[in-house]
Amino acid sequence: MEAIILAGGLGTRLRSELSEIPKSMALIGPRPFLEYQMDHLLANGISRFILSVGYKSEYIRNHFSDQYKNREITYAIEKTPLGTGGAIKNAMQYVLGDHVVVANGDSLFLSDLEAQSRIHSANEADVTLALKPMRKFDRYGTILIDGNGKITSFSEKQFTGEGLINGGLYIFNAGSFRRLDLPDIFSIEKDFFKTRVNQLNFFGAVSKGYFLDIGIPEDFKRAQYEISMFPEIDKSWTLFLDRDGVINRKLDNDYVKSLNEFEFIPGALDSIVSLSNFFGRIIIVTNQQGIGKGVMTEEDLNQIHSFLLEKVRKMGGNIDAIYHAPQLEEEGSPMRKPGIGMALQAKRDFPEIDFTKSIIIGDSIMDLEFGKRTKMISILINDESANKVEGYSIASLFDFNELLTSILQPV
Repeated sequence: MEAIILAGGLGTRLRSELSEIPKSMALIGPRPFLEYQMDHLLANGISRFILSVGYKSEYIRNHFSDQYKNREITYAIEKTPLGTGGAIKNAMQYVLGDHVVVANGDSLFLSDLEAQSRIHSANEADVTLALKPMRKFDRYGTILIDGNGKITSFSEKQFTGEGLINGGLYIFNAGSFRRLDLPDIFSIEKDFFKTRVNQLNFFGAVSKGYFLDIGIPEDFKRAQYEISMFPEIDKSWTLFLDRDGVINRKLDNDYVKSLNEFEFIPGALDSIVSLSNFFGRIIIVTNQQGIGKGVMTEEDLNQIHSFLLEKVRKMGGNIDAIYHAPQLEEEGSPMRKPGIGMALQAKRDFPEIDFTKSIIIGDSIMDLEFGKRTKMISILINDESANKVEGYSIASLFDFNELLTSILQPV
């Protein structure tokens, strides 16, 4: 199987991040984005690459030369911008087989390419698109399919509750595409898919795998965590969790003082159980100055934590330890976050913990500072926007589990 990658994007909206290099060569961690995409395609059986390049193509050619991990690379040069459709048409002249994978060079979709290929073959499709179910989106149009998976319409960009979006990963029947009378410059999305949906055989392959488009600065920053860091997570990693606001609901201007006041945030319990499959250890670290203020006792807290541990255990998950800091804020105790006393205690109890292979998820700036001081990856639970805080944020523990599952166990 061969793959065309559209790697000639200008990256206009990323100019502040990229300077003068092509968007597909943007560094995610220590490696260019294009390498992550090619690795995924290699893992799915791709044996030859055709890179459609234009703007600053010398950066790509100097980096890869004529092969990547012993797989041949051929370059299809755009002397002038051809649009996504024109770039595919130009690259088709280098395709040797009957069918070819086509991927956008600025997005990564960890979809099931083998399943997509089966759908493509079974329906003798002209093009089969990988489709991603998504909630609350406004950057992408929606795609409708019938009960057999045939695409019936492409809609304009809109904010909807949920829907299917184009994941930018296609399988083309190369022969049928070449036989079409197409212009040299056109958009594959607007001038081909939308205008020919009722004439040609377009099918969709739905996948819940991880998807990220690095086309805007905020998603480029997200990629530094989600693409370069999170795929490395395994049983040698530790997950630290704050409690109130992450696992259970907070009480306004009060403390969760008894079991009757303890209420799981929707999805949090299931998420802890699921995350137990990815992390070697899960540790809870929680400030509990309600004890120091005398509004609750250590026994009250122990009842809550015993209930939490048992609920997780019965569902097949695991919490290895819970540490709490009962001291008042004004005491300045190193045990209380943002102090790192609870992290150091966890390290004493579990010497194998490596803070550089740990994540702390909390809902306050104190949790972020706790992570910074220990050199953990810090994730802030923040419903508003990842752009409003420094670093990385996500809406809930449930969303983090969904994200990690889509990266580490894509389907």
